[in-house]
Amino acid sequence: MKALVFVETTKGKIKEASLEAIGFAHQIADEVVAVVVGKGVERSLKGVGKAYIYEDDRLEIPLSAPIAKVIEEAQNREKAKYVILSATPFGKELGGRLAALFNAPILDDFTGYENGLFVKGFYSNKVFAKIRIDGDTVVLSPRPKAFKPTDDATEPEYVPLDITLDDSLFAAKLVDVKEKSPEDIDVTEADIVVSGGRGMGSAENFQKWIPALKDALAKATGLKVAYGASRAAVDAGWVDHSHQVGQTGKTVSPLVYFAIGISGAIQHQAGMRTSKVIVAINKDPEAPIFGIADYGIVAKWEDVLPELIEKLKGE
Repeated sequence: MKALVFVETTKGKIKEASLEAIGFAHQIADEVVAVVVGKGVERSLKGVGKAYIYEDDRLEIPLSAPIAKVIEEAQNREKAKYVILSATPFGKELGGRLAALFNAPILDDFTGYENGLFVKGFYSNKVFAKIRIDGDTVVLSPRPKAFKPTDDATEPEYVPLDITLDDSLFAAKLVDVKEKSPEDIDVTEADIVVSGGRGMGSAENFQKWIPALKDALAKATGLKVAYGASRAAVDAGWVDHSHQVGQTGKTVSPLVYFAIGISGAIQHQAGMRTSKVIVAINKDPEAPIFGIADYGIVAKWEDVLPELIEKLKGE
């Protein structure tokens, strides 16, 4: 059984989520092939026998229509059973195109794979289904952080794709890109997410203490740490929407999720309840977040965060 994995890049840099997709591919396929598209792309892949490369200056930032045609060319050569790409924001856009292009069923944003069945949450992750999916070609899109990158150190044979993309595929024009700072990790790609909610009380409190805990955790653990927020914090203007976790924000599955001053309504739980470990700090002992938390502290955040940060700093 063969899997073809799309490796997402931005400005040539490979996304960690795509390495996780390769790790997942090894669970369901005997042979894993990759296709990498972009400008000046890294040649640092591991765990695949072959990697198709298509470089185009117009794809320094990914666009779904031309990239779908590149993947189609690789699939025409490989005839893979599974076409796999991570369920990043771009991956979700591209996955639909690929399913239509290959006339194939698609399963996206799943978080587990057990005995031939895929595990996916429904109804705001209140229930989880085990799904069997089949077809001549199947498009699969696992959630970032749901699977680990492969430990296979095989280096691929890089095969350039010599194809010409029609200009009509570039009808969508990139207007602007707002760059994040290197320290501003996307919540969907973080190992640890520190989220604050309405209970933080003010923008000043949120903007001081949530990043402070994030930085202390990053230095203490060496892991990728991002900060998130509830919808209430975003609606109040304390933080940009790109940090929102929940039903109307982003869905995350980090190793550890901190919910600080967040009551944990079902809409927020929909975006984070698949986290491996959940730590909740809230002064209300009846807050719904404690129903799913692995560790809960019933206290004011002001009484917890300063001491926690000191401990992490070794002070």
